[in-house]
Amino acid sequence: MKPRILIVDDEPNVHYSFQRALAGEFEVRSAFGGEEALAIVEREAIDAALLDVRLLDGDGLDVLARLGALRPGLPVLMMSAYATTDIVIRSTALAARDFLLKPVDVPTLRRLLHEVVPQERRSEPPSEVVDGVGKLIGRSPVMLELYKQIGRAAGTDATVLITGESGTGKELVARTIHEHSARSSGPFVALNCAAIPSELLEAELFGHEKGAFTGATVERPGKFALAHGGTLLLDEIGEMALPLQAKLLRVLQSREVTPLGGSSPRTFDVRVIAVTNADLEQRVRAGAFRADLYYRLHVFRIEVPPLRSRGTDVLLLAHVFLQRESERLGRNLTGFTAAAEEKLLRHLWPGNVRELENAVARACLHAPGSVVGENDLQLGLQGDNAGGVPSHGRSGSPEEALLDVLRGIAARAPKGLYELVEASIVRVALEHTGGNQVRAARLLGISRNVLRHRMQKYRLDRSSPQNGSRNASRSREANEFSNER
Repeated sequence: MKPRILIVDDEPNVHYSFQRALAGEFEVRSAFGGEEALAIVEREAIDAALLDVRLLDGDGLDVLARLGALRPGLPVLMMSAYATTDIVIRSTALAARDFLLKPVDVPTLRRLLHEVVPQERRSEPPSEVVDGVGKLIGRSPVMLELYKQIGRAAGTDATVLITGESGTGKELVARTIHEHSARSSGPFVALNCAAIPSELLEAELFGHEKGAFTGATVERPGKFALAHGGTLLLDEIGEMALPLQAKLLRVLQSREVTPLGGSSPRTFDVRVIAVTNADLEQRVRAGAFRADLYYRLHVFRIEVPPLRSRGTDVLLLAHVFLQRESERLGRNLTGFTAAAEEKLLRHLWPGNVRELENAVARACLHAPGSVVGENDLQLGLQGDNAGGVPSHGRSGSPEEALLDVLRGIAARAPKGLYELVEASIVRVALEHTGGNQVRAARLLGISRNVLRHRMQKYRLDRSSPQNGSRNASRSREANEFSNER
């Protein structure tokens, strides 16, 4: 018997489309409102549900929560044409299996349904753009995945390790987790471990009694005490000194803290979120970070994507920053020229969102009219190395840096990606070998005839480097070709 899928949407054409797309593999049932959907699930063996966020008779998220109470474990896929960051996170926190943007991609939907539904139905039922929360903004696929991870983290009380390059918004991610967690009514306390001298950091973390050291004229609670019932953010955790790492590990294991100068430990109820842009695994190997503390922190890891992998989120963020600066300056700045937008998309943003925000702020000061032009944008270096790619990726390897760049290209140019990359590889090989086709072909691992075909295809035969020394290059090619033969 085919698995039975319930479609919950108030638009008849949506039901018609899904019926046509899924009828061959699934038995499709329809509900046009939340109450009707709940009644169907209560009396029938539904294997999965596809639920719209906006319904005429109520909120899809409320229906999702009621479905979870009525049929625990029922796979539910949420969908909406008007998704927001808050909705995606709340859906994931309520145990939605995935979130799909309308119009729904049918092959993706089929794949997800096959993942969440068994091949054969069980014979009996078991007993608008994505804007953001605060400053967390984005609609790209990598950001949608980030929102899902935030939702999963918010639904637990586990320790979270947030990693990513500088300027990506790691603290915003931590705050969003707190705001959507069961601790949202409690305090959110942040401590930058790199901004305080190591000899003072211990007192900041654990507190101190009166007279514990010179200058301690009054008792002062530490960050763990201040964050009781809420969340403690430890920013730049990788910069913490080794002796203090050992004390922090002991506190996390015992869930007790003893203030400096005190004799009795005090229990605390705190969720810890650690943040770093350092490669902690490398620091562990180098002996600069304790392995046991790393494993204690690395319970739920979230990697915040760099801006260069977020595609047109660059423009979305740029317009948000432009509007903010326009209000701050009391000006009527309405947008960017097409050339300016293209310049924003081409830049690799090694400083990520922080760099983009500062670039837009500077451009607003330089723009003479109501529109920011290409020349108003003063963009800095493309990266920390000669290749223009930041070297501090997830693993710090050239391969990972290359993957980051390719992800960014894919997000900006979804069509013709393979040809774009292939043409770039051929061009780089020719530049590296000074236009020598034999050596370039050897570098690429292809024959010279294949290389020539690629050069003609991408019109690189006229733009090879060092045209002035082409005769010398051809002479070297002839000698190398004869030697190869």
